[in-house]
Amino acid sequence: MLCVALLLSACSNTGSSGTRGRDIGILAGAVLGGIAGAQMGDGSDTNVIAGAVIGGALGGMAGNSIDKRKEELEAAEAQRQYEYEQEVREQSKLEEDIKALEEKRVRDEIARNATSSDVAAAEREAARVEAELAVKKKAYEESQARARRIQEAQARIAKAQEELAELEKQQSGQY
Repeated sequence: MLCVALLLSACSNTGSSGTRGRDIGILAGAVLGGIAGAQMGDGSDTNVIAGAVIGGALGGMAGNSIDKRKEELEAAEAQRQYEYEQEVREQSKLEEDIKALEEKRVRDEIARNATSSDVAAAEREAARVEAELAVKKKAYEESQARARRIQEAQARIAKAQEELAELEKQQSGQY
């Protein structure tokens, strides 16, 4: 009876992940202890029950120890993950700071060494590239417009051919 009660109580708690090892330990210990108790002595019910109780207690202690170790390992892993994420954030911030400082250094270097003629040359080059871009954009837009007009004309041709074929069928008396 006691063995069955232990087994049922161990099985009813298996939903809790924090005591799963303990519950499995109790269950396995009680079963193995009951078997060992039956093999020892005269095989009486007292020996089976005593073996089941002792086995369940020892199994529960062992399972509880495993649960605690698992919780410690999970906590340590969570801490390592947190520290890793912190390090990644710090590294990203450091890289952004380095990039900003490098950009400022380049701007400062240009500011120290640039002359009025350098500024004028840069502005002329920017205007040349912008003009080239405008020409290419216009050419692209015109080619797209031509392509649309060709597609529209092809659609009109197809429709006119259908209407022509329909008219020819009517004139030949095929209806």
